[in-house]
Amino acid sequence: MRTMRLFPALFVTAVGVGVPLVACRDSAQEAADAAAVNASAAPTASATDSSSATASASASASASASVANALPIPAASVAAAVNPRGFPTYDGPRGSVEGTITIVGDRAPDVPDLDFTKCPAGAKTYGKLFREGPPLPNGARPLADAVVAVTDYAPGFYVPETKLAVPVTVDGCEFRPRTITMTYGQRLEIVNNTKLVIGPALDRAPTPALLIAPPEAHGDPVKLYPPRPGYYTMSDRIDLPFLTADVYVMLHPFHTASAMDGHFRIDGVPAGKAKVSARLRTIAREASKDVDVPAGGVVKVELVLKYEKKDAGAPTDASARPKTIP
Repeated sequence: MRTMRLFPALFVTAVGVGVPLVACRDSAQEAADAAAVNASAAPTASATDSSSATASASASASASASVANALPIPAASVAAAVNPRGFPTYDGPRGSVEGTITIVGDRAPDVPDLDFTKCPAGAKTYGKLFREGPPLPNGARPLADAVVAVTDYAPGFYVPETKLAVPVTVDGCEFRPRTITMTYGQRLEIVNNTKLVIGPALDRAPTPALLIAPPEAHGDPVKLYPPRPGYYTMSDRIDLPFLTADVYVMLHPFHTASAMDGHFRIDGVPAGKAKVSARLRTIAREASKDVDVPAGGVVKVELVLKYEKKDAGAPTDASARPKTIP
């Protein structure tokens, strides 16, 4: 029986390496994120495994047929990553997970050494270590850009992704969303709504030629194809070195990022017990809760992260290119 453990593994690995909390471009932390995403695909043994060997061969063909694959690789390769045990597709009742991510503790410090001369509006998105809203009555602040995932659902079953592309726009000197979550097999489609020429690219992904996103949404979207599950940074390779986005390529479809008001919602989750987890990469903090997803209903979840400046290491230049991860 395979339980979806991606996010808990990701959190444990990232915290365990002892990365300085403000090192948002630190290669060791990026390596931990990427390795954990891949390692979390390992199945968990259970009583159903005794019969899974017989079923997996016949299920693998249907899994390859149902997997969402927009990558230039065979669908069977994607299916082998997202459903390695050939589990049957879940076809039971579903519900939704909705809630708010907030942060307590110190306010976000400035990120040093960023040049917003060519696009001053970028300071609003990238000038602080993280984006947060004004304090709520309880003192916590809404937290934006936290990656949220539902895991540990429907053990013994596979839930396929249903969409081929994840849309991203460039608006007001920022990538929207700032934190991008996607399922392995999907592609990114970037549309540039500004008057600037943008050249989006993924680190650690083959880039034979730099693709250009024309100004004011002229032409087709730029399509980028993450070659494997893991963590990536998308950045502009032309004029705006501060223009970046965190990209998480997951092995399951139930993920999103918190909005500026801290809100998130994930629909279509199999009914029953599951785990909801949130993590903000720039401070290496996370929180999670066990939930019971109601069939045809919504379970509400509030998660709180804490940031303390005294835990932070030396600031780093967030405009620097990330180092290559083997």
